[in-house]
Amino acid sequence: MGRGVPAHVHAEAVLSALLEARPAGLTIVQLMAATERTRAQVHTGLAHLRMVAAAKGLPPVTWDKTWGYRMLEDAPEVWIGYERAFFESVHHRVEHFIAGILLPHQKKKPDDPYIRTVMAQMGAIESTLHLLANLE
Repeated sequence: MGRGVPAHVHAEAVLSALLEARPAGLTIVQLMAATERTRAQVHTGLAHLRMVAAAKGLPPVTWDKTWGYRMLEDAPEVWIGYERAFFESVHHRVEHFIAGILLPHQKKKPDDPYIRTVMAQMGAIESTLHLLANLE
């Protein structure tokens, strides 16, 4: 595939490979081989596929260390596990952003209305992400 191939073309190739492999998953290297695409093209296809999956009535594309990328029709436990891992990852990023960037800003300018508003909102975001990551 040359440059300039639209994302939906890569997504169709990735979709075909994932559906053919079901219920097993495929690693990124296996997806590259199955679709004859580069790593970047496979990632482009995965991103596009994730954006349009619901509109096309497809299950979500999940990833884990054991199975790689998968599309399972009726596996809410897999979907929830992937979602929790995502929330946990984002929670850690937000937590580190608060500690490394926002707190020093707040210490330098504690009366700044901007940073007070940002800290309040980011605290709520952090709390929500933590709750979602640990929701039973």
